[in-house]
Amino acid sequence: MARRVLIAGLVAALTAVAAACTPDTSGITTGKLMNETLSSGRSYLLFVPSSYSTRSSPAPLILSYHGGNRNASQQAALDLLTSTFFNVEYVVAYPQGINDRWQGVPGVTTNDTAFTASILSALSSKLCLDSSRIFATGKSDGAGFVGDVLACDAVLSRRVAAVAPVSGAFYAPNNTDRGAGCDPYTVVNACNTNSRVDIPVIEFHGGNDTTIPYGGGVRRRACLPYVPHWVQIWAGRDGLGTANSSYNLTADATVYQFGAGAEGGVVTHVFDGGSVGHSWPATIWNDDNEHNGDGPASFNASSVIVEFFQTWSSRGRRAF
Repeated sequence: MARRVLIAGLVAALTAVAAACTPDTSGITTGKLMNETLSSGRSYLLFVPSSYSTRSSPAPLILSYHGGNRNASQQAALDLLTSTFFNVEYVVAYPQGINDRWQGVPGVTTNDTAFTASILSALSSKLCLDSSRIFATGKSDGAGFVGDVLACDAVLSRRVAAVAPVSGAFYAPNNTDRGAGCDPYTVVNACNTNSRVDIPVIEFHGGNDTTIPYGGGVRRRACLPYVPHWVQIWAGRDGLGTANSSYNLTADATVYQFGAGAEGGVVTHVFDGGSVGHSWPATIWNDDNEHNGDGPASFNASSVIVEFFQTWSSRGRRAF
């Protein structure tokens, strides 16, 4: 009981809405990426939009995690959240993984939840941020960290208002060598029992993804879930049941939504059954779809993500 009271008190303190503050740009170059290093020696790229200096209220923040064997600058070039075409109000931080990997990938032992908490502490002391509007997205291994580690952490799940994994590598532990016995339709990567249970999630996946297959299966001696099964697990965690509605985002992409209109959270799955493989969906050529030969896509994931984030706060309710 004492432990639960302690956690509840800590969470309440961490999720308190930021007091009104006046943005200060001293030592900050707006509109450009800056390299930031923590006392631990770990680093991240920081983007502060030009609109920050004229804001009359605290700014929202997006954390964007790169894929495996990629880096922070490549992620910035991929999601283009430094472009005014997609983003005019969000501060964006691009954490750099050790050896370009993230906690949650089999064999990785780094504590990236602590790294994330350190980034949030550093940014909170440096910038005027809205603590109720902190969001996270990522690609592949970075998406797996966002969707299965950060969103399942007892403390960070309450600091983050919503998450948006793209082509997520949602590795689940497997008790048998080389993933034998992996059933993508039943495997579960359990959340911490003290994590937030109403976190809004939007997940993107291409039907032609051969790196992190839509159908799941064995990879890195661990089990990847069938993507709709992973989405349904999150809908269950959020208490949204199994019923969902759907609509066509484009001719190639379909949106499946659990809990549409819900105050306590929503889980959305964007499936592109066209040509999209293991790429960040974009209507222009990028490093992903050029390398994979599957682009451009019929929609921009970054546009959909920003629109989704604009809806939510960490209070588990619609922000506006």
